[in-house]
Amino acid sequence: MAAAWHAGCVQAVMSGNPEVFMKRTDLSNVLFSAAALVWAAVSVMSCGPSAYVLDIETSHPSASGISLEGKSVSVVYLADRQDADSAFAANMASAFVSRLEDDYFEGDSIVPLFCLDKKDGVDYSSKTEMVNLLVDTGTDVVFVLDTPVFGHSVITRGEEGAGDTYVAEGAFPFSVSMYVYDALDPRDTVRQFSGSTIANVSAQVSGTESADGLEYILKSQLDGTAATVGRTSGSKFAPVWKSEEIVFFLYGSQDWYNSYYFVNDYKWQEAMDIWMSMLDTGNLEMKACLEYNLAAACYIQGQYELAKEWLDMSEKHFDLPYVSRLRQMIQLKSE
Repeated sequence: MAAAWHAGCVQAVMSGNPEVFMKRTDLSNVLFSAAALVWAAVSVMSCGPSAYVLDIETSHPSASGISLEGKSVSVVYLADRQDADSAFAANMASAFVSRLEDDYFEGDSIVPLFCLDKKDGVDYSSKTEMVNLLVDTGTDVVFVLDTPVFGHSVITRGEEGAGDTYVAEGAFPFSVSMYVYDALDPRDTVRQFSGSTIANVSAQVSGTESADGLEYILKSQLDGTAATVGRTSGSKFAPVWKSEEIVFFLYGSQDWYNSYYFVNDYKWQEAMDIWMSMLDTGNLEMKACLEYNLAAACYIQGQYELAKEWLDMSEKHFDLPYVSRLRQMIQLKSE
């Protein structure tokens, strides 16, 4: 129904204050708030819905373009027969898992970590290999951290100690590759990431070590570097948080006030239960407001398809303001 908007007694409220809430002053927000003021001014003589704005932070895909919101995740690291390299891979993978858990699971130990013997000829950029791992781990997303590839190391003699002892200093260039497969990503492909750096470490040695023994000792000091690389790599998949202003509608009855308090407490199920219970109203304007609020709540919870459905129903019943704005927000998240 394409009816003209004539809501009355309009006020935008935030935390109980009868005022238009405008946190930022960029042009889009100025126009948005100005529109709300005009809306309030032209409709003050009737008794329709009010509007209030909830300022929230919503997550957006990470810098890598991969989103892990609402998905189960597992991490597999590959190990070979060289103990120092295997220890490096284990420490790196453990730190990587820790970062994912901090960013997506409130620090809970929920991401399983597996070790897999590295085999010659296995290509983890292959979708077939990654799907097999996904089935084995039973998760939606699987990360595979390959063994680090160390380049030519440079070992020098540092500060002299007592007798033959001295401080050996080593510079170890290395690169790391990672493969990701997300069964819920419509792109349906294996993503590959890689990076390289140089680790500088030192250790007190006796002076009797062979060249290989000296390199082994120095590589054993790479735990801190491995942990740093793991957490830094994990940060590439951290969600990006952005502030958004979401409009909700409100009528002057106790059920509506209760839903308002639930919204401000982020208790979405409780608020949605109230709105759902009022959907049998014969007031099409109110019905559209209820459906719009349900769409907004679904959007905040990441249920974008359901949000679209509620918004479509709202538009059929009444021509509300802010619908196109919410639709644009949903569309951006759905891409």
